Amino acid sequence: MSSLKPLLTLIAAAALTSLAACSTNTVQGVKQDAHLVKDKAIEVKDKVVDKAIEVKDVVVDKSIEIKDKTVEGGKAAGQAVGSGLEKAGEAVKGATN
Repeated sequence: MSSLKPLLTLIAAAALTSLAACSTNTVQGVKQDAHLVKDKAIEVKDKVVDKAIEVKDVVVDKSIEIKDKTVEGGKAAGQAVGSGLEKAGEAVKGATN
């Protein structure tokens, strides 16, 4: 058994060396994969932010359009009320004369 001991030690050392090399490669692979995932996450985040900005711009434009129409409608309603009051005033004048 003593003649096999150096051989077994050598085999064990070789096995440990190959395991260490595999784990190093695995760690490097995991680091590379993590870096790729991080880059992809940043890319997706940027696309989401760009889309959110587009949607915000559309919402703001639509809100301005609705506000403008509301203002126009308010002006038209104010003019109609003013015209109606003017006619009512004329009718009252005509009735009292």
